[in-house]
Amino acid sequence: MSGTGIGITRRSMLTRIAGGVAVAAVGKRFAFAGNGKPRVVRVEAAKLWNGDSRDPDVVRTMVDRGVMALAGASTPEAAWRRFVTPEMRVGLKINLLGRPLVYTAPEVTDAVAAGVIGAGVKPENVVVWDRWRDHFAPTRYKFGRGKHGESIEAGGRYHQTIMLRGTEGNALIDTMAVDRTDVTVSLPVLKDHGVSGVTLALKNIAFGCYEHYRSAHDNHCDPFIAEAYEHYAATTRIPLIVMDATEACFDDGPRPADRSRLWRENAVYVATDPVALDVVCRKVIMAKRAEKGLRDTTRQSRHIETAIGKGLGVGDPARIDVVNVRV
Repeated sequence: MSGTGIGITRRSMLTRIAGGVAVAAVGKRFAFAGNGKPRVVRVEAAKLWNGDSRDPDVVRTMVDRGVMALAGASTPEAAWRRFVTPEMRVGLKINLLGRPLVYTAPEVTDAVAAGVIGAGVKPENVVVWDRWRDHFAPTRYKFGRGKHGESIEAGGRYHQTIMLRGTEGNALIDTMAVDRTDVTVSLPVLKDHGVSGVTLALKNIAFGCYEHYRSAHDNHCDPFIAEAYEHYAATTRIPLIVMDATEACFDDGPRPADRSRLWRENAVYVATDPVALDVVCRKVIMAKRAEKGLRDTTRQSRHIETAIGKGLGVGDPARIDVVNVRV
């Protein structure tokens, strides 16, 4: 596996400008925890729903409280500035694969956009995106400007020199990630996957930001997911992950056929370490599957163990600091 370097670009200049602020948060082993453990924050809200609609004010509070707990900051503005700086162009990588039933909720995306813009990033420098244009149609996302002035767009154009090289060919990276934005805030969804076992933080980048090659799904997507994430992390920055677990999928993912496969977890998870987050959230899905009398599919998701072996994050639960917050 190899990729063509970007050289001295606006991205590398911004990396230097950010110094010990956002850059520190995206190191592979960086952790906002005094004990040196990577921190995964789970924020739960009992009054999240008004019927079938999420309360946007509650969601905004959940996301801000999660980012504050992760950063150890006393205000939302101070917390968000640990991850992004005003000079940056920020991509919010949503996940629409499970549409129309389960995808990154616009309320979660709006809350993240508001936090990023509140940290000083210009609204016109914030892009909400996913790779497939046709995935937007059966969702509540509309192309154009969002409520905070951010741009909502489809990717689907690929860089011809920055690529993941695999045995079956090259997986080109989306130009949105390397030309249009300087950092990516990842917004995956808590859900299972019939091939890879789970589809969480690692997979939202690996399959959501690359035009993958034919054999990428072989062997339960292992090692493609780990290799693609490793390549991405060496190419651009992922300072923060906000996982939407307001409504989650425990079976028939990634695109469930009916709502009987969903449950309201009423939570968001916030982290910087994708492996730690995936380890924690895989257990949540397996516990729900056990509750429903379904088999454990942990062995299908061994791409997480491959990512651990590559040093992409911490996978030992004893070394992960899980913080629970109630709103």
